[in-house]
Amino acid sequence: MIMEISRMYMEKCFGKLKSLGIHPRQMPILAVLWKEDGCSQKELASQLGVKPPTVTVSIQRLEKIGIIVRKQDEKDQRISRIYLTEEGKAIINEGMRMAKEGEKQVLNGFSESELCLMKRFCIQIKENIAAMPAPEFSPEEMCMGHFCHNKK
Repeated sequence: MIMEISRMYMEKCFGKLKSLGIHPRQMPILAVLWKEDGCSQKELASQLGVKPPTVTVSIQRLEKIGIIVRKQDEKDQRISRIYLTEEGKAIINEGMRMAKEGEKQVLNGFSESELCLMKRFCIQIKENIAAMPAPEFSPEEMCMGHFCHNKK
């Protein structure tokens, strides 16, 4: 049931994000930069739980379409910092508005007590997932949509 709900929700979100000119897999990068603009690629990858090369292609694409910009670190010229452009900030703000609108639609028709219970259930589900054994595939494989079912 959770997988089906997740799939349905992501299909709806994909269309909305596509209308903003970004791919859903780029949204986590933009979200990190929204919280902490000026991350290095290494810091960005760390916050996403992936290796730096995993975010390279997304960073290059976002930079090419003017959503982010790279600038040399003022103190250490070896480090390149990534910033949202004004267009990137506008996209993130619109994405946040769309997310709030989507959440409102998803939760439509639930009473306050049902919403309270649902929040409690979701917290428990997150805790249960966190307690699960580590996957046999890397976060990069999962993040990039590649699932390797072969034993390593």
